[in-house]
Amino acid sequence: MFDVGDVIDDQYRLVRLIGAGGQGSVFEAEDLEIGAPFAIKVLNREFAMDVECVRRLRREARAMGMLTGTAAVQILALNHAKSGQLYLVMELLRGQDLERYINQFEARGMFIPVRMMLEVLSPVVETLEVAHGRGIVHRDIKPANIFVLDSGIRGRVRLVDFGMAKDLSSPAQLTQEGVVVGSPSYIPPEGWHGKPGMITHSADVYALGALVFRMLSGRVPFHGADLVDVIRQVARGPRPSLHAKRPDLPKIMDPWVARALAIHPQERFGSVRELWDELIAILRPDDII
Repeated sequence: MFDVGDVIDDQYRLVRLIGAGGQGSVFEAEDLEIGAPFAIKVLNREFAMDVECVRRLRREARAMGMLTGTAAVQILALNHAKSGQLYLVMELLRGQDLERYINQFEARGMFIPVRMMLEVLSPVVETLEVAHGRGIVHRDIKPANIFVLDSGIRGRVRLVDFGMAKDLSSPAQLTQEGVVVGSPSYIPPEGWHGKPGMITHSADVYALGALVFRMLSGRVPFHGADLVDVIRQVARGPRPSLHAKRPDLPKIMDPWVARALAIHPQERFGSVRELWDELIAILRPDDII
């Protein structure tokens, strides 16, 4: 297991821990040869030699590699350390995730401006469009996985964490039957069945719709007393009204929400591009000052 201060392969010195999850950790690292900063992702000790976890890290690296030139975080290398441990070298992001960005507005009793919402999510939509065209489903679209760089908004947004991504072109399933993947507020009804074969690009369409709802209303579409209540609403409940929470938005937003968050995948928008173009047509950003 690596820790702050360690040097990997006589090249990368780990400067600080950026974040740690159930299976892996991400460090800020300095390339000792050129002095440049990078981010390095490694599997935690108990998962470092786990075949499934290693395959998942490789799948994440491949997904990011296939999305070079988009807003997906840039991968620079996938290497084996001298210890045999696999690690991922990525661009280092400085800024804050969209969750914190939203919370800052909410703390002031404000909504994120419509134009700003469109500018932040536009590169995410473009990235998902490319990903879906190449058979990749992200499966974990949420504010915490969208990063707004310090240098600004337009063109400076990154979509991160492809660790849950699904390759529709591969017959292999890395997610076991019965395992639910994603974040509760953004998981579509079919995602709660724990059947990986049911998940298509429509899961990202649903999550993107839920994210737009959150950004415009300050609330996730479905919330309840507990997780079971949330799942029940997602699976069978009426679709929420955005206009009721934001009367200043066009009432036609409600049919848009209903379609984006439709219970059955075939009733949703056919693609993230269709969802986005319809949203642009409704909000008419050119008319927004």
